[in-house]
Amino acid sequence: MPSDGTLLWPAAVAALSGSSLVGVMPLLARQLYADGLSAPSMLLWRYDLAILALAAAALFMQIDLRRVLHGGGWRIVLLGATLGSAQTLCFWESLKTLETSIAVLLFYTYPAVTLVLDRLIVKQPIRPVAVLCIAMILGGAALITLPGLRGGTIDLRGLLWAIPSPLVYSLYLAINSRLLRHYPPLVGAGGLFLGMAITFSAMAPFLGLDMPTHAASWLLVLLIALGPGALTMTLFSYSVPKLGATGFAILANAELVTVVLIGTLVLGEAMTPDRAIGGALIVAGIVTHALSRRETPLRRSLSARLTSLAGEEGRVS
Repeated sequence: MPSDGTLLWPAAVAALSGSSLVGVMPLLARQLYADGLSAPSMLLWRYDLAILALAAAALFMQIDLRRVLHGGGWRIVLLGATLGSAQTLCFWESLKTLETSIAVLLFYTYPAVTLVLDRLIVKQPIRPVAVLCIAMILGGAALITLPGLRGGTIDLRGLLWAIPSPLVYSLYLAINSRLLRHYPPLVGAGGLFLGMAITFSAMAPFLGLDMPTHAASWLLVLLIALGPGALTMTLFSYSVPKLGATGFAILANAELVTVVLIGTLVLGEAMTPDRAIGGALIVAGIVTHALSRRETPLRRSLSARLTSLAGEEGRVS
């Protein structure tokens, strides 16, 4: 991971931008659901169309995809087909029978799970500021989802789907943060989506495959494939190896803030005090983490400069 803060900021911007794009996806997906498209079908069309766009971009960049696959890129496809598909399937299946607020709250525990995995697996020290930021984000997510939790019932089937979701996604992030360091972002994005497309294509005979019935629906599917699909996954593949799993997990919570803003500004949902404070806590956690990553390299640079100056003075005397 780069120690120079100037190299981390582009990755941080990429993570925030990609996560914000994902936050737009529920708004588009709602209209597709109303048109009769199921979640698995929507995801499969998203993956297939995104792969075409990514393959075209890779050819334009003169990336030899066959050589990449034979040189170990198949591992990215395997990761997408297994953990990538599993975390997606767990989340969407949980929404069928579990209250949305409960499912979202459980999923957004993944930054804390990622922090623990970083400590247990790669022995990365836990920074107190990271714990503080994750606590702020979890508190914010709890406040945002609180209205849906009041009086809600918990369905056991949905809960069994939702519980593994943050753990699977945390493992997915941890592996990607190391695997994707060796490949261009377009290769990472295309490989992960190809793996997910293979898995969901295999499930299509059992789950069924819905076709968009209107030109407007096809346009929405195309927007989902290109924006929250190809572009977001490319930004993901660029930022995760540079930020690390925990760093990305914290910044990616911009997605939840985007969902709240869209719900308020576009769908006319009320901006309650719970939502306002929760959104502010999430933003504060993200900003605090970003500034702490910026300050660490600056302190190192200042310390190195002072040491250098001290050495020069010693030689002069």
